[in-house]
Amino acid sequence: MQSGRRTVPRLDRETGGRGSEPRKPAFGDKYGKDQTGFLRTPSQNGYRRTFGSVTNCFYLDYFIIFAEFSAMTEQNLAHFDADDFLLNFWQKSPLLIRQAIPDFVCPLSPDELAGLACEDYSESRLVLEKYGAKPWELRHGPFTDEHFAALPDTHWTLLVQDVDKYDADVNALLDYFRFLPSWLLDDIMVSYAVTEGSVGPHTDQYDVFLLQASGQRRWQVDRSTDYDRTSLHDTDLNILQQFSPTDEWTLEPGDILYLPPGTPHHGMAVGECMTFSVGLRAPEATQLIDELLQDGMDIEPTFFREVKTNATHCHGEISIDSRDSIYRMLKQHLTQLMQASDEWLGKYLTRPKPGLEPVQSGDPIDIAGLRSRYRAGDRLHIALGTRIAWAKADDGNYRLFADGNRFNFAAPQLDQVRLLGMAKEFTQPQLDQWIDSDRFASILIALINQGSIQFESP
Repeated sequence: MQSGRRTVPRLDRETGGRGSEPRKPAFGDKYGKDQTGFLRTPSQNGYRRTFGSVTNCFYLDYFIIFAEFSAMTEQNLAHFDADDFLLNFWQKSPLLIRQAIPDFVCPLSPDELAGLACEDYSESRLVLEKYGAKPWELRHGPFTDEHFAALPDTHWTLLVQDVDKYDADVNALLDYFRFLPSWLLDDIMVSYAVTEGSVGPHTDQYDVFLLQASGQRRWQVDRSTDYDRTSLHDTDLNILQQFSPTDEWTLEPGDILYLPPGTPHHGMAVGECMTFSVGLRAPEATQLIDELLQDGMDIEPTFFREVKTNATHCHGEISIDSRDSIYRMLKQHLTQLMQASDEWLGKYLTRPKPGLEPVQSGDPIDIAGLRSRYRAGDRLHIALGTRIAWAKADDGNYRLFADGNRFNFAAPQLDQVRLLGMAKEFTQPQLDQWIDSDRFASILIALINQGSIQFESP
């Protein structure tokens, strides 16, 4: 399968190495996967989900879930009721789901994770609670085999961001979370820890589902709302100085622990283990305003001219009337921007992280080439890591957003919008009714040429 993203070396699963010569896997080798594996490049400058506190976060707490097309890749968590979860637990209370994915087999080995952490285009970190230069030492990748060989036997953790953007098997786990809007999902961070490995008690300002992938991890959670928010001094991480857990669980492979934003928690490895952290987006309000202003740069500017004053005012004083006039102007301008740029949110929510932008696979394709490959049996699928969403516009038509770009659809084309916006791959029966439409084909071509949709030969 052709990929629009840089690949890491292919892993021969029979031998454990890159070539035909057998070798014994060793933690830290720069292993890749086969052609279903690492397909995208991350970035050291991406929107990093870090430990600790972030203020002024804007939480997205509304959902529009369409049953149509969801069965295309539907995976349901066991022992879990999505409606009950959204009503009673979402952004309210922790929830432990035992055997949410029964008989779970980790799709990623420690060697493969370490290999990704050795690549200069991945975003990785090592946390050493003990035996480092100082307590809770934080190191940033890329790492080398020598780095891993020098690590102690206990009390360290390796973390790699956005693994779902490189690995198709890890990416497939997102199908279990289709009860949430796709644009709300940020990434899957994978952590590998040795005995007593931990990143310390802390809070995160985003929702997270913690899937135990291999081994065991002991989680402690503080459900109280009046906890001490003071952090330790002289550490690289925002670790709580005081932590008083109200609950404690040991998670096995297939168990999932949901934590709402701001919940103090502490995870400790019971022997070697791997945990997949499915993190949701929590953009800051200031970031959203900045995006809105950038998108509205072409809007006719508003000037402050309404000055209420009189001859008795004090020179240099900012009067209450003047202040209120300026604030009123700002509110009016922001309202105008939101009304004139109703698509900015869709473009923002689907914009790739820096370094993870889609890359065209092969030469640009035209309508004739599209139909030729389609009729030859080549399959189309959403590229790994592509962000896609759609919305109904005020004029009754529809907007499809893919990797930060907008595509317009007329109201009668709702089925086309839903197909492109909700499927992960497309079969011939699904596309047969529209492939001869020049309008639909042109949008499909644009999505292919920007790398959001890819061909796969049979």
